[in-house]
Amino acid sequence: MRPSLLLALLALLVCMGTSPLATAATYPVDDSGSQVQGSNNLRMKWDDRVPRHGARSTVSAETLVLVRLNLSQWQGRQGRVYMTLPAQATGPITATWSTRGRLLPGLLRAGERALVYAGPIQVDTLEDTLRLSIQADGQRLVRSEQLAFSFEIDVDLP
Repeated sequence: MRPSLLLALLALLVCMGTSPLATAATYPVDDSGSQVQGSNNLRMKWDDRVPRHGARSTVSAETLVLVRLNLSQWQGRQGRVYMTLPAQATGPITATWSTRGRLLPGLLRAGERALVYAGPIQVDTLEDTLRLSIQADGQRLVRSEQLAFSFEIDVDLP
């Protein structure tokens, strides 16, 4: 066997031996039962009263969201539920939230996902109330922005 072919085979074996096997599958979660309390239109307010050079130019708003996640098809399995927010054309948006205890509190930047639950799926519907705070760059936010939060689950494969 030629040395270059032997090295290629060894490299392939090493790659196969170190690549993780698929241990979970990702699915969208039906959150159609979730409700924003009050108005769906948040009025963003400047974080600093008068934005000036060197001051923060961020705007924020807060709302309550009753989250209802339909997990019935994964009941009896182990999983990790994530909240997602697509990247926004108007720039970075950050969401932080606290909960009443069923879901994890956290922080989510647009374009990422954040863990909100990990463990056994023991109920059809996972419910919690989030106190959601949204912060954006007020200099770049020039129009109404619709945020499409969603949830997905990584379910451990049998």
